[in-house]
Amino acid sequence: MRFVVVGRRGMFGSEMTHLLRSKGYEVIGFDRDSLNLDDSLEEISRKFLGFDVVINAVAYTAVDKAESEPEIANRINGEYAGKLAEATGMASARFMHISTDYVFDGNSVTPYTTNDSPNPQGAYGRSKLLGEELVRSSGADFTIFRTAWLYGANGRCFPKAMQERVANNESLRVVNDQLGQPTWTKDLAMQVLEFSKLSRSPEIVHAVSSGKASWFDFAKEIVGDYEVAPVSSLEFVTAARRPKFSVLDNSSEFVEPIGDWGERWKIAKAEVLKIS
Repeated sequence: MRFVVVGRRGMFGSEMTHLLRSKGYEVIGFDRDSLNLDDSLEEISRKFLGFDVVINAVAYTAVDKAESEPEIANRINGEYAGKLAEATGMASARFMHISTDYVFDGNSVTPYTTNDSPNPQGAYGRSKLLGEELVRSSGADFTIFRTAWLYGANGRCFPKAMQERVANNESLRVVNDQLGQPTWTKDLAMQVLEFSKLSRSPEIVHAVSSGKASWFDFAKEIVGDYEVAPVSSLEFVTAARRPKFSVLDNSSEFVEPIGDWGERWKIAKAEVLKIS
């Protein structure tokens, strides 16, 4: 199999590219310097000819900033996703697209299934839902991977922010009333690869760690004995509303789901925080 990773420099895109190469697959990565997403469909499609799978790791992830830049978020997360999917279909390849838990409203008390209706509450979530809708209508052979609370060795993420604050001997106050599933980019990349191997994969996959945690729970696992104070999200005023309950049902009849978030973090910690 031959792979394309669009957005190869990002936290997930770089992980995906590294995993594929480590497994011996032929992969080409594109970034904004090598692929202009404002080019014509025909021009983009030509770059994908001869490849089997195109993975879209392009994303606008500034959740708060999206509230004041909805047009930019919609273009990157929505229109570009649909365009890449359409170009992939023209090249007779399969399209793997990364989406988010923010397509849901966060008001549930049970894990969201792939059959639950999206109801995004902010500009970022709406832009990602637009992307899902445009991918669905593109005519491509696609799979949408909804993930959440990503962390990885490349780029900014929650564990690194906690590590820096500890190194600076700063106080830690972390919300304990938002629930989700911390997910390692390496685990997400493996899920994408495993589904790519199937002759036919489902349209939507919830690719997150098993179990659930609050940001406070996650912080405690990251910093160990360093003191962390649990606080309400009401104490942190942000432009965008964060989902209170962001837990996704990751059960699958096709591949083994990602393991428990806490156990996966124990394995990921040294690599993500670059601890020797």
